[in-house]
Amino acid sequence: MIRPIPSDRSAGFMMVEVMIALAITALAFGFAFNALTGGFDRLRKDQNSVKALLLAESTLDRVGHDIALGEAASGGSTSDGLSWQVQTAPYAGDTIAASGPLMGYVVRVTVFWKERSNTRQVQLTTLRLAYRDRDS
Repeated sequence: MIRPIPSDRSAGFMMVEVMIALAITALAFGFAFNALTGGFDRLRKDQNSVKALLLAESTLDRVGHDIALGEAASGGSTSDGLSWQVQTAPYAGDTIAASGPLMGYVVRVTVFWKERSNTRQVQLTTLRLAYRDRDS
């Protein structure tokens, strides 16, 4: 009985087929890596925004306690690169009686930080009431 001689094509994968398979695999891993690093970059940006918002809220809570309402501006910075500034000014609206015991202040807290080459900021503004100074 005569055996058929196997052709080179049916003996296994050719080198070109293996190279094409490796190139496709490398492309797939490249796209997956880019998607993953992009997700981590967005996560870092979101974490910076949340930290800035929390700092702005806590600084706004400090106004009237350890940050005086009458000061024109005060500020500071944190160890992780956030800078904050507080601006207070008398409220100019007509809803608060001029002769009453309370006085309104507009309080604005701004937090700045850098992301790559861009400066970003969060700003919170509120109205605070305080007793008038007896001098004014």
